Amino acid sequence: MDLRQRAVLATITAGRRWFKDTRLVRALPLGPVVSGLLRFSHGTQETTTGFRDLELTVPAGSGTIAAGLLGGFYERLELDLFEQLCADSAVVVDVGANLGIYSCLAASRLPPEAMLVCFEPVPGNLRLLRANLHRNAVPGQDGPAPVEVAVEPLAVGAGPGTATLHLADDIGQHRVAVDGDGTLTVPQIELDSHLAALLTERPHLARVDILKIDVEGYDGHVLRGARRILTEDRPALFIEFCVPQLARCGFTAEEFAALLAEAYDEIHIIEETRARVTTCAPSALLDPRYRDRLLNIVAVARPEHLPTVRAWAGRRAVLSH
Repeated sequence: MDLRQRAVLATITAGRRWFKDTRLVRALPLGPVVSGLLRFSHGTQETTTGFRDLELTVPAGSGTIAAGLLGGFYERLELDLFEQLCADSAVVVDVGANLGIYSCLAASRLPPEAMLVCFEPVPGNLRLLRANLHRNAVPGQDGPAPVEVAVEPLAVGAGPGTATLHLADDIGQHRVAVDGDGTLTVPQIELDSHLAALLTERPHLARVDILKIDVEGYDGHVLRGARRILTEDRPALFIEFCVPQLARCGFTAEEFAALLAEAYDEIHIIEETRARVTTCAPSALLDPRYRDRLLNIVAVARPEHLPTVRAWAGRRAVLSH
């Protein structure tokens, strides 16, 4: 990495620490600024970088993803916990897999004979996802069968049908279009029936252990199509919450919190830049202070998950109610 690249990443990292969650960040479109800085330092082509013992290829100009990967700070708290939980899981589902950060970590951390199911409908993302999974594959060895990886080029929502996508300039901002501005139509499934059929063919895999969802505001619709999984399997859930994004997709914060409350009494709100975790009930998401912020959330309910997650959260806790 040359001097210009190091200087730009240092500037982005410092700005993230100083201004995150301030009125300045919420008032100004800083994403394009970060993308512009990255294009200045790294160009517009794809680049491959080391991240958590992985080698991941990412478009260098992606302000939402490339900066975190190149700087080594991408969703650090969430991924610390995700890796711990993967080590004792059998089925991990990644909805909105993008270029495969969570998927590649899962594939490398899951025990033998486990299964990873990745959903990614955008062709460009899908190409990077497959390439990154292939690059980070664990070589086959004698003994237990390796992790099975299923890559599904499908959108996920409340029911089967089709979804129209709006393709953004930034790889991390593609989204389902519900306002008529879509450019690509893809098949859509809902998780309850799709995964039930998939796991029926694999009797050694009983239930979903971890469910990660990152679909730019369409998350509520994904939850609605996974109510059986949430209430019966009760997986550790990694998901985003952003009221403006939900509203753009025709979903309310109240609906989102109610769906979580059907399966989880306890959630953990992550503030990455402040390295802290707030443990609370799902209803706390309706607090006015969260109405214009993008939050990463972990929800847990299983007895075997609770000690790991509470220990992880407790080391960073500042508020519990």
